[in-house]
Amino acid sequence: MLNAYNALNGNGMITEADKGQGDRGQSYSYAAASHGDWVYIGTMYGGLGVQAILNHGMASNMGMSAEAAKNLMQTMYAGHMYLGEPDGKSAGGMLFKFNVKTGETKILMSKSAGIEGGKGIIPTFRSAFEMNGKLYFEGMVMDTANPDLDQREIQTAIAMQNGFPCIYEIDPANGDKLTIVHNSVDTEGFRTLVNQKVFTSTRAIGSFNDTLIAGDLKIDANGNGAAYLVASNTPSVPGSYKVIADMASFDNLPAIHRSDVNGGGGIYQVLEFNGKLYVVVCTGSADTRNEQTGTLRSFAIYVGENNGDATNKADWSWRPLVGDPTKGAKYFYGLDSSRVSAGACTLQVFGDHLYIGDYNDVSSALQGFAMNMDFVTQATNLEQSINLYRMDANENVEMLVGDANETFPDGGSTGLGSGYGNNMNQYTWQTAVHEGKMYLSTMNTTTLLEPIAQFTNGDILHMSAQEWKTTVQHLRAFLEIVLKGDDAATLSRTRSVRPSADDPDALVDWACRQAAARAAADAPAQADGDNEADEEFVLTDAQRESLVKGIKDGGIVPESLDDANTAGELFAINSALGSLTPQLDERASEEFVDAYGDMLAALTALPKVPESLKKLYETLLKLSSKQNMQAFFKSLPYLAKSKRGFNLFEISEDAKGGVTVQTVANDGFGDPFNHGLRIFSNTDDYMLIGTANPFYGTQLWRVANTLFPCM
Repeated sequence: MLNAYNALNGNGMITEADKGQGDRGQSYSYAAASHGDWVYIGTMYGGLGVQAILNHGMASNMGMSAEAAKNLMQTMYAGHMYLGEPDGKSAGGMLFKFNVKTGETKILMSKSAGIEGGKGIIPTFRSAFEMNGKLYFEGMVMDTANPDLDQREIQTAIAMQNGFPCIYEIDPANGDKLTIVHNSVDTEGFRTLVNQKVFTSTRAIGSFNDTLIAGDLKIDANGNGAAYLVASNTPSVPGSYKVIADMASFDNLPAIHRSDVNGGGGIYQVLEFNGKLYVVVCTGSADTRNEQTGTLRSFAIYVGENNGDATNKADWSWRPLVGDPTKGAKYFYGLDSSRVSAGACTLQVFGDHLYIGDYNDVSSALQGFAMNMDFVTQATNLEQSINLYRMDANENVEMLVGDANETFPDGGSTGLGSGYGNNMNQYTWQTAVHEGKMYLSTMNTTTLLEPIAQFTNGDILHMSAQEWKTTVQHLRAFLEIVLKGDDAATLSRTRSVRPSADDPDALVDWACRQAAARAAADAPAQADGDNEADEEFVLTDAQRESLVKGIKDGGIVPESLDDANTAGELFAINSALGSLTPQLDERASEEFVDAYGDMLAALTALPKVPESLKKLYETLLKLSSKQNMQAFFKSLPYLAKSKRGFNLFEISEDAKGGVTVQTVANDGFGDPFNHGLRIFSNTDDYMLIGTANPFYGTQLWRVANTLFPCM
């Protein structure tokens, strides 16, 4: 491992003077291109935005303050999650170069340091491309000295990870001169994109013949943000980029809003293969959501063919290869109608084939259970982990890795099922060809999901039989307290005199005795005499204290439940909850889920449950629907056998065209917080690898060339 990152000195400052100390906020090596032994790397600050997503979810769902949400996140992740600098100042991402031989670094662009044209600018570059000895970085930047923006706009943009979509050129032969060669929008255009909740980053960049091709965002004639492709055969010249495709070219499918698939992935990738340009389009807008699966529409692939000037829109024709069959697509969205989780895919030319690895919509899943306690999307994603395909020159697609489905009934030809045997693999994140082999990396969601799953499920997974039992008894005692006297008498065969609410301790003791007596009277006789009524009725000290305190401060109003029908239903629910105690060891079973879901439905249907009592029931009945409960438990088998850290695979083709997949790493290179591998970069003597680590910051690793220098 090579340590390349620089310390944060406070006030959002990073410098080269503190080399070796690291900056945890530089979460991803996000985009990279090489020149000689130097690798030029753009970082992403703040990882997946996990903190922002969870923080917002806790605030909106649970009414937490920012400080309380931060403390809960630290508890969930055992103090490992990066939640920002102690002084609250963000450094933002940076662009720097790294010598893969010596470890020397130089910051080219950042808020606090950089060369001419780079200081004061926060970059978030998503892709990079080398062409004619120059390097092109595409993504978004925020110029902190922009006189057209006020400081509030700048700080909001930093917090929301917004920026001006653009392309920068780096000229390594000319002192790493930085030139902004393409601006997508002006200041008013940027404001329009932000106000329309468009994800303001572009990412697709590549070439067609000798022409640079890039994804773009503009404001269309109707004043709306829209996705485009632009091209330049003189890419060093600002203003030379011409539109070659617009939204209509892709049947108005590109989904660019933050509520859309992959957070607004839009035009995701461009790659030339067999004389054609293949374009990956994220199509899942919010209105395509499938309530049963929780997913948005899957990706499309469009094919561009050019019969003249690659910078002239009129010389291009476009058709769908993957998408809507009624518009001529050979394959359905996601390559199969049953594949609903993949919001995008990653393309790689290897040998005589175009390889296609799909990429699940983790962003929507994360937001779903953070914002709405909804586990359905995540369960679908885990069930449909990533696949790998390859396509020949005639556009015939073969499944290499994946479970059998309607389009590919024999499954993957390598024998590997979806996820390469690990359903926690959710992205085909990056690919590269190195020394005659193809390398493919994943994002493994285990590191993120394990603590969030515990948070989401209300601790049902980790509740012991005794904890479950005392919680049910707490509910029973609470119900005895709030039940009106007249109704209580009709519901009980052994009713003793109720103490006054002026003596809360005595009232709680009475409620416990009454609940125990009722349970004993109602419990079915069992041959071996082993039933709940034989066991002592016990509350924890905290449960008892909460009842006493609630009576004292008015949070619990004795005899406030005056509906006998509701009371009878609640007693039945309590009895059913108690009967589930022996089944806790099988809580992932269909029987447990059905019984649990039925109780949840029964509670939800009751109109007159006191609010304080309803909140207590939610300790055991926390998930929002039976479907959500089923989805959560569907995910448990994958979580139970998961291993944290990204996977890295080596793929080779034999002389007969067969494909072999070998595992290089399945644990993030031994670091469980390396949940993804984000960059590959070939240099003269090494291949460099950069990780995605939203906990402790990105890492760089290298492997020496053994066969021949990388070109």
